[in-house]
Amino acid sequence: MEQKKLLSTVGVTLLLIVVLIIIGVIVRGDMFSLERDKMEGQVPFYVGVTYCGNSVGEAKEFIDKVLGYTNLFVLVSGSLQYNTSAMEEIGNYAVAAGLSYAVYGGTRNTAELTTWLLEAKERWREKFIGIYYNDEVGGYMLDQTVFLEIAYPAEEGNQVPMPKVTKTDKGTIILYNYNNIDKEEETQKEKPTLLSTVTFWPEGKIVMENFSENITYYPNGTVTVFEKQKNDMYTTTSGNITKYSKPIPAYEQIFKQNPIQTHDDAAKAYVNMNRELIEELNKTQLEQEQILVFSADYGLYWWNYQSGYDLVLAELAWNNSITQEIALARGAATLQNKQWGTILTWKYTQAPFLASGEEMFEQMKTSYQAGAQYIIIFNYSEDPADPNTLQEEHFTALEHFWKEIVQNPKITHGSIKAETVLVLPKNYGWSMRNPTDPTWGIWPADENTQKIWSQIQNKIDQHGLKLDLVFEDINYPVKGKYTQIHYWNQK
Repeated sequence: MEQKKLLSTVGVTLLLIVVLIIIGVIVRGDMFSLERDKMEGQVPFYVGVTYCGNSVGEAKEFIDKVLGYTNLFVLVSGSLQYNTSAMEEIGNYAVAAGLSYAVYGGTRNTAELTTWLLEAKERWREKFIGIYYNDEVGGYMLDQTVFLEIAYPAEEGNQVPMPKVTKTDKGTIILYNYNNIDKEEETQKEKPTLLSTVTFWPEGKIVMENFSENITYYPNGTVTVFEKQKNDMYTTTSGNITKYSKPIPAYEQIFKQNPIQTHDDAAKAYVNMNRELIEELNKTQLEQEQILVFSADYGLYWWNYQSGYDLVLAELAWNNSITQEIALARGAATLQNKQWGTILTWKYTQAPFLASGEEMFEQMKTSYQAGAQYIIIFNYSEDPADPNTLQEEHFTALEHFWKEIVQNPKITHGSIKAETVLVLPKNYGWSMRNPTDPTWGIWPADENTQKIWSQIQNKIDQHGLKLDLVFEDINYPVKGKYTQIHYWNQK
């Protein structure tokens, strides 16, 4: 009798243990994918949302809303990035809820920002991912005005400041030359004096401007001189103007001053510009503490990684090819041993901004199967009264993605692997939105552009998500990484 009671007690105990285990599994169900990746020794997978508003309370409400089907919360607030206590309060709330946390920083003092990042890592440990540092740096190079850092050899004994270089949104390169250093009588501070500017247009026109005259060179050989003080204009096709007393420099002589004459020049200038900005964060120390520096972009991923970014989120936006964006981002990350992901952002420039919930689900599923380590939903509108763009259909899509894809043991993260690679020309910084896009935001489409475009579309049609797109670089060989290797100039 006593033996039966003992067996009964043991049975009940075992049953309770099993029930507790089951409950534990259910409670921890939202972390299943993350733990699975850790056990397999892989980089954990994250799916999350951004909050771009300026309210701590609203950020907390947003965390509560997405808590059951995300594991990452990204604070991308232009105003809250300066509010340390707000960032910490939101971070504490997110981490206490079981989410990982990342923040945006772009214009804050870098020394202060670095200190805060190190403190954040110590406070939240592995739950603190890193910093979303600047936005669309590649997009700005392709479509906007940027100020480039160009290294010039210093002349011995000369205190001439380094020339400043600007690439405009029209593709022109402007070189600002400084000749000497004057001292202001009132402040006695050293002040560089602008001597002249030289503007290089993509079609070949060059304009030199100084205090006394403008000299314009045209590709057809015509040269015009405008004397400002006399208000006189001279034109020649021979290079000499008898009525103009000063010698006119030859076109070739002036063209040599252009700091960006080739794709290699543009790549070097772009990488140096971004690397200098990233290094201001004390990147070495951030790496030691495993603090990621990442950004989102729609072009130039390859050179973003070379600049020092640890993670680039490819923007799935507008009507860009998702397969092409993944091929570019994954290819760059694979060869350069970096992390990659996607960020689902605007499809429209006005409400509803984002794609439908159904389309968003498919984009997330595709990214997950292709191996994206991060999938982020960009939740932002330009309406200050309502900065959120996510609607109920998007929250539903997120929840379905988490439960039907991430937690589904039948669906493997990264199941679609790149087996084929198409190698594009070295430093061919092309956004690839259409066959007429300029390269580096400077040069118009050339004789190779259509050929490259056709090759890309042909390979995407053949291989789909099993294709990577990379750029020729001896430092990142493709041999041994892919089953099939194709080059852009092969027939």
